Amino acid sequence: MAVKLIARKGSTFHDFPYSHPERKCFHCWIINVTPSGPKQCLHDCIYCYAKEAIYSNYCEDTLVYSNLPELVERDLRKLTLCPPILLSAISDPCQDIPALKKEVTRLVQLLMDYGVSFFVTTKGDPSFLLEVPRFAQYKPKFISITIEGTSEVLELLSPGAPPFDARVAAVGKLSDIGIDTVIRFDPVFVHLLYALYGGSWLDRIAALLDIFASVGAKHIIASTGRLNQTRPSLTDHEGRSTWQRVYRAIRSQSPLAAERFEQDYVYEAHWAGRGYRLRSDLRLRFHHEVRKLVEARGMTYASCQEVAAAESDSRGIPHCEGLPLPFAQKQANGRFKPIPGCTANCHVSCRELSNPNCGQAALISPAPLRLRQLCFAPRQSFSADR
Repeated sequence: MAVKLIARKGSTFHDFPYSHPERKCFHCWIINVTPSGPKQCLHDCIYCYAKEAIYSNYCEDTLVYSNLPELVERDLRKLTLCPPILLSAISDPCQDIPALKKEVTRLVQLLMDYGVSFFVTTKGDPSFLLEVPRFAQYKPKFISITIEGTSEVLELLSPGAPPFDARVAAVGKLSDIGIDTVIRFDPVFVHLLYALYGGSWLDRIAALLDIFASVGAKHIIASTGRLNQTRPSLTDHEGRSTWQRVYRAIRSQSPLAAERFEQDYVYEAHWAGRGYRLRSDLRLRFHHEVRKLVEARGMTYASCQEVAAAESDSRGIPHCEGLPLPFAQKQANGRFKPIPGCTANCHVSCRELSNPNCGQAALISPAPLRLRQLCFAPRQSFSADR
């Protein structure tokens, strides 16, 4: 398998695709550093929906976009407001691929040069970004590292990704030099924990949270997963769906736990996507129990999409990602400046305002952002109406 650099065509700009009033994702500019497809992320996580989406590229080579900074800069020059930027949603931007690291480094340098908010979500080692001048000191930004469970869990769910100790060490290294870190405890398959640890599975979670707190994580995001069972586009080369892969992993440890998994994961037409989810009463109980454990250790907590913020999240956080990441407004010199008080969670934080600090009341909506909404004559100053 070879790594090939390819040029992306067209704008990179897109937001999370949810328009429902219960949307939990703040407005964001998602920049994917590779196409979607089975060969574009080497981690080979068995529950991954992104690598086998309908629009996936099934090339046998690993493809890396080579022109992202140029495309992003073209859009940044048009914008008056820039939402926070996510790297990356469909493949890991910190995979151990030299060509990928080079392109991600170029892109991060560009984002810092323009002064916009961004965050990186990874299972890999983002320490190569410390070579970018001022990266450690630059704000607003944070790094989110996914750790789905214990070492035994990771061996079953994400065998191609870095092991548990390496991911925890990455969190600690970043935190020690002052970089804000979040841990995505996501997805958590309770039945797999039960298969491995029996009735002490919640104690195992508590022990994990002790480790996460000890290495400086500020916030925990959790989910219990969304799986597909029947869509042919979401099967692997052996025809197994994400649900079947997870079921097999659980059954390899405990047939009884697998039977309970089969009963407890039910089809749900949810606003964030149809699929098989942990029964609503069970997942609400899970989030309540884990939130108590997280907050007792001095961190904040949120569920990812599957439970309303009022039912599951810590009080006072700006959104489910936990840490502030504001829109930025273009200045006379072409750079951007963070907007005071902005959370980018427009339809929640600004819904009572007729004149939000960005001056764009039209953004107070759960509908995904469009590029044209962010291109207009700049205001002279930030509003104080909050």
